[in-house]
Amino acid sequence: MPRVGIIAAGIWCVDTSYKIKNWPEQGKTSMVSKRIDCVGGGPSNVLTNLNYLGFNYPKIGLGCIGVDDNSKIIIQHCKKNKIITSYFSILKKVSTSYTLVMSEMEKERTFFHYSGTNDYLDNKHLPLTKIKNYKPKILYVGYLTFLGKLDLFKKNKETKLVDLLKKSHKLGMINCLDLASYNHKSYAQIISSALKHCDYLFLNEIEAELATGIKLHSKNIFIKKSAEKAIKKLVNLGVKKAVILHTPSWALWASAEGRLIWSKSLKIERKKIKSTVGAGDAFAAASIFGIHEGWVPQKILNQSHAAARSILMTDQSSGNIPHINKL
Repeated sequence: MPRVGIIAAGIWCVDTSYKIKNWPEQGKTSMVSKRIDCVGGGPSNVLTNLNYLGFNYPKIGLGCIGVDDNSKIIIQHCKKNKIITSYFSILKKVSTSYTLVMSEMEKERTFFHYSGTNDYLDNKHLPLTKIKNYKPKILYVGYLTFLGKLDLFKKNKETKLVDLLKKSHKLGMINCLDLASYNHKSYAQIISSALKHCDYLFLNEIEAELATGIKLHSKNIFIKKSAEKAIKKLVNLGVKKAVILHTPSWALWASAEGRLIWSKSLKIERKKIKSTVGAGDAFAAASIFGIHEGWVPQKILNQSHAAARSILMTDQSSGNIPHINKL
């Protein structure tokens, strides 16, 4: 029986996004023009987008949620999007995670995150060997540095996440890791610990800088040579297949064999962009679709750009994007 489908493990939360007219000075007020509630976190966003893209294979969610209204929102969302929730860990004494997202027009988003149940995430909550009736091909983990106890270092200087990744490889799965733009004090060390057991790494330009210490911008201009230097540094830490960098203007596929493929994104009129929340996860979802199906890198990058463009024109952090054949 061939391996098909995906397990998406990591943080699960409810995102409440506020569209604000301006970021206020301390002690002052800004007006909210719109509020949007949705389920967030890399695993939810990737699996939801895969469902919309027409990924007709098992989509299994793993992680920790509480017993509260936010956990009900997550379960309901998963049911709607054909995500298997049978293997979630339920923590009765801790609240489900949530994130407040402040989105100012034409500027970067600001996140206020309550980690809740995600703080307790550990290997015992991710039962890869106990998932019956499925043989998933891919393990997606998002996001490193937000993974609770999995981000903690053991005496051998490996994070606890490495145990999960080793187990996944032993089962014959492909490991896809995803990063977040969070300035954790041990960011680079946590990432490098996992890369020897990573097949595909997804990250944006901010995360590339945090992971390598190499600046990708000079006077607000993206420098492709610097990006190549940073991504090669990550590849050389042990990534087995490819590091995939996504930015608003470019994507870079850097293979373990040293091949570099640049792909330029198409411009979108600013008036068509409703929100930038979830663009990276949409990009990752389409990439994972292509990895699962064995597409060539250029096709993966083209489809991933298209998925990211589609999510920019919605108010949601996931979903409401076309089928993969209609992107």
